[in-house]
Amino acid sequence: EDVDFYTHLEGSLRDEVPRPTGRDPQAYRSYYAPSRHVVDGDLCDAFNALPHDKQLKIAEQLDRTAGEISKKLEDVRNSLL
Repeated sequence: EDVDFYTHLEGSLRDEVPRPTGRDPQAYRSYYAPSRHVVDGDLCDAFNALPHDKQLKIAEQLDRTAGEISKKLEDVRNSLL
């Protein structure tokens, strides 16, 4: 369930988050070798930096609230520390 959640979150964020390199994140990460079954944690973490209206739009796509997504991201960050 967590893998599906983070995969869908990453997919939704690819369209909403400004890219520092100006390139597609998937193309950037797989420049030298294909990257499969990898979730971009930095991209997922960018959810909290988005404006509230974009957070709500993404949360609606994932059938969750923006608070639930932020909590899930915070829980994972804290469990790894």
